[in-house]
Amino acid sequence: MKRYVSNLPQLNLIPRLPKNPQNFSIISIGAGAIVTLGHLPAYELAGFSVQGIYDIDRHKALDVANKWNIPNVYDTINEACTESTNKNVIFDIAVPSKQIISILKQLPINSHVLIQKPMGENLIDAQAIVNICKERHIHGSVNFQLRYAPYILALKDAINRGWLGDRLTTIEIHVNVHTAWSSWPFLATAPRLELIYHSIHYVDLIRDLLAPNEPTSLHCRTSQHAVMPHLTPVRSSYSFEYKHDPMLFVNIYTNHHHRWNKNHAQSYLLIEGTGGAAKAQIGDNLAYGENTAGKQIDYLQICSDKITNGEWIDIDLQGRNRFPHAFIGPMAAAMCRYENEDDRPSTDIEDALKTMTILEAAWESSTNNMTPISYK
Repeated sequence: MKRYVSNLPQLNLIPRLPKNPQNFSIISIGAGAIVTLGHLPAYELAGFSVQGIYDIDRHKALDVANKWNIPNVYDTINEACTESTNKNVIFDIAVPSKQIISILKQLPINSHVLIQKPMGENLIDAQAIVNICKERHIHGSVNFQLRYAPYILALKDAINRGWLGDRLTTIEIHVNVHTAWSSWPFLATAPRLELIYHSIHYVDLIRDLLAPNEPTSLHCRTSQHAVMPHLTPVRSSYSFEYKHDPMLFVNIYTNHHHRWNKNHAQSYLLIEGTGGAAKAQIGDNLAYGENTAGKQIDYLQICSDKITNGEWIDIDLQGRNRFPHAFIGPMAAAMCRYENEDDRPSTDIEDALKTMTILEAAWESSTNNMTPISYK
């Protein structure tokens, strides 16, 4: 039984939206699962217009266009660019990261672009993407949509209102689930699989929660798995240190090979402050491959010394989940920048470069030897 308290202030669940979303059209470059499960359902909910779609697999693009009533299917990226000449278009790039640079080089000067994470396979790729965007005056941001998940928006609102106290003391992200990596064939050759394609979301989220303070050092351990030794690291643990607060305790743990049902599977974010705590379930990790339509798979619970008298309560997310609602935020932010060039998205490519910098440090940490134990 969920315990909602009706007399509390309603926490924010909705990202800031553009003033006139009808002024913009979206061209999707890529027609994979992330587009059909995240991007397109979110844009439909928000009333955003998708003008056209391109994919190297034209049949896939046609199928997606038919399902989502997208009027144009392009044979080439150049054709998509030609169609965009006289319109306020945002290119929504959702392709394997190795293809991002070549696509950016084909887009018109002064384009507006939203790039699905990761921003390349490593820091060199990420810096190259930033450089290309600067050279071509491309207004780019990265689709770190976990920042915009309804339970995260509510959590940040609660933190800003002081519900968890005057400072945060602990952030723990724990994921112990079964992930069917085979659903994404291109990941079979990804050199830093878990770091770059999964826990990157949590690294970026922690940056968002603790902004403007950035981690000053970290320790990371990544590992392959005996059942799937052909894949590069598929589980990770991180521990971060912060110069501004040496007592702040921030950790991430991920394991994607817990295949023994959901009885003891876990996927949560736990935050503690000086005056309260919050726990959110990252429900999509527990529901891969399932039809979750109409189900509330995410949750947020808060315990505040002052606001809830030390009792845990459930925050009503009003049926909103990360998939698809979180995907509204990054595109809305891209539209807001189109309306006002000085209104930079929080996940602007310059900010995303910092997330990639942390991931590079994590990879370097994971490839160094750990401290030996002497049993003399």
